[in-house]
Amino acid sequence: MSDGETPADPGAGSSPPRDPRASAGGDSPPSGGSGAPSGSSGAPTGGGGAPSGGGRPPSGGRGAPAGGDRPPSGGSAAAAGGGGATAGGDGHGPETGEAAPATRGRRILVAFLIWGTSVLAVVGIFAVWANRQVLNPNNWASTSTQLLQNAAIREATSNYLVDQLYANVNVEEELKKRLPSQLQPLAGPLAGAIRNLATEAAQRALANARVQEAWRHANRAADQSLVTIVEGGKGAVAITGGQVTLDLSTIVANMTNRLGLPNVSSKLPSSVAHLTVLKSKQIKAVQDIGKALKGLSLLFTILVPLLYALAIFLARGYRRRALMNVGIAFIAVGVLVFLLRHITVEQVTESLVKNEAVKPAANAVLSIATSRLSEIAGAFVFIGVPLIAAAWFAGPARLATRGRRAIAPFLHERPEWTYGIVAAIMALIFIWDPIPATGKAAGILTFLALAFFGTYLLREQTAREFPEA
Repeated sequence: MSDGETPADPGAGSSPPRDPRASAGGDSPPSGGSGAPSGSSGAPTGGGGAPSGGGRPPSGGRGAPAGGDRPPSGGSAAAAGGGGATAGGDGHGPETGEAAPATRGRRILVAFLIWGTSVLAVVGIFAVWANRQVLNPNNWASTSTQLLQNAAIREATSNYLVDQLYANVNVEEELKKRLPSQLQPLAGPLAGAIRNLATEAAQRALANARVQEAWRHANRAADQSLVTIVEGGKGAVAITGGQVTLDLSTIVANMTNRLGLPNVSSKLPSSVAHLTVLKSKQIKAVQDIGKALKGLSLLFTILVPLLYALAIFLARGYRRRALMNVGIAFIAVGVLVFLLRHITVEQVTESLVKNEAVKPAANAVLSIATSRLSEIAGAFVFIGVPLIAAAWFAGPARLATRGRRAIAPFLHERPEWTYGIVAAIMALIFIWDPIPATGKAAGILTFLALAFFGTYLLREQTAREFPEA
């Protein structure tokens, strides 16, 4: 003992050697310095630590009893996998199984990615629509047939054809040639009288399945010529001097035959019998626009999903919330495109068409022509809904937690049945084919991969939350 040190108090620090079974937290001897072994019935003064022998609860058990001492090493209020809520599962702290929440800067970046990508998605939808509508001959032909199947459009088209017929063909002279000599003086009054009949005959002709099929082929041929020009080809386009035309002579011939008139389609001027869709001097501009549309369509189709996925990946600590925000963004994009389409159709009809009698037909043309725009917008809404539902079901809501607890045993014990049910549900969706992507091979593979990956994540989450299941 060095100079100046005071002798240790026998009751405080000079106790006899302790039994190895002494309590782990019992550095101070039993009350009164009796030196009773830790295995005796007397409780240590500190009272908070459990004996290190058989009395201490296993690691991860309940917290220390009232007495104030720290729980044993490894212990916590909730077991680490022993029935307590997993991190994030009760709505507190980071998302399930994730690291600490992201910084404010990262959250701003994720939000910018989600909503900035949504703006790109709106532009991309219009680019994809234009590419599918204008540069796909089958789609163009299908849309053109729908136009002719609309009553308002048929009426407007019939009036136009009859007006052009009477303006460019001497109907009175044509009637004289077919009437007996004694009735030829009646050709003039008959020509005026059958004008209304001609309009009705034209409408019946346009409603005829064979005429509509001829119209379909004419439109497909015209659009195929346009696509050929955009792709830099020649072929049949070069024969017509680089112009793309729509042949209406077949429809005019059918109409005149129904009226009992000779085929006068050859007497119509080329501007009527063959509508010019594209002139030679416009070819270079059309090629540039067409190539830009195809490039933008492909770019946005790839870029938008990747940027959304990047936003979810960067949302460390709150990926479930980021997934829900992406679903909300999908729905917002779809609804915005619906509104823009409606406004465009109404405003263009009001501003460009001055004749009130023609406005219904013009409105129908624009509505049918932009119908594929609605299909794409509807696909965004269709995808957004399950994204929100998946994010909610993985969250801390009481009903969602009960649902996960209920299906946890089945998910753990029957993985093959779990994935089989998911595959069956996806097969029904593909048979239903509610959006264009569910009918294409790339879309089917993508949706299957996402469904199976989501199922895998759900099984992992329920295994952490409910291991006793």
